[in-house]
Amino acid sequence: MQYCCMSRRMLWAVCVSFALCVVVRAQVRSITGEYRNYAEGFAVRIPSGLRGLTGDQAGPERGVTISLASGASVTVYGEPNSLEYKTAAEGIRDSLSQYCDSGKPVVSAARVGKVHGAKGRVVCGERIIAEMLAVRSGGGPIYWLTLQTTNAHATADEPAFETIAHGFKIIAWR
Repeated sequence: MQYCCMSRRMLWAVCVSFALCVVVRAQVRSITGEYRNYAEGFAVRIPSGLRGLTGDQAGPERGVTISLASGASVTVYGEPNSLEYKTAAEGIRDSLSQYCDSGKPVVSAARVGKVHGAKGRVVCGERIIAEMLAVRSGGGPIYWLTLQTTNAHATADEPAFETIAHGFKIIAWR
């Protein structure tokens, strides 16, 4: 009899626990105008006619992906400087070296909005990957902007990437 009661109690506890569990699903949102991420401390202007998507990542929301007319995309996100890059150029070199063995990254200083940073580009066959990295002064998150396109669309997509980078700004980090 006691075993039966214990089983019922256990079943009840499991049912209540299951009912109280909240299943969190990422809520994908479409963004036009300006995307703000207070947790990572940045905002980026999305050019007229383009849309950004956010909320599709696992874990906390880190940024936005902007789809270009060609089918290419620009991803803008913040993350902790867990690899402790000393400079933005160091981060760009490290990141671009992971895309392909054949391409040698070209890296230079750049402005990401009003923030000093670095930009780089690597060609991997028909793919072109361009990145910008801004490092928040005084520590905190670092900010990546990544364009993934093809040779056929690079002349149209790279100016759009530069426009998006120009619309980047650091905001209050909460």
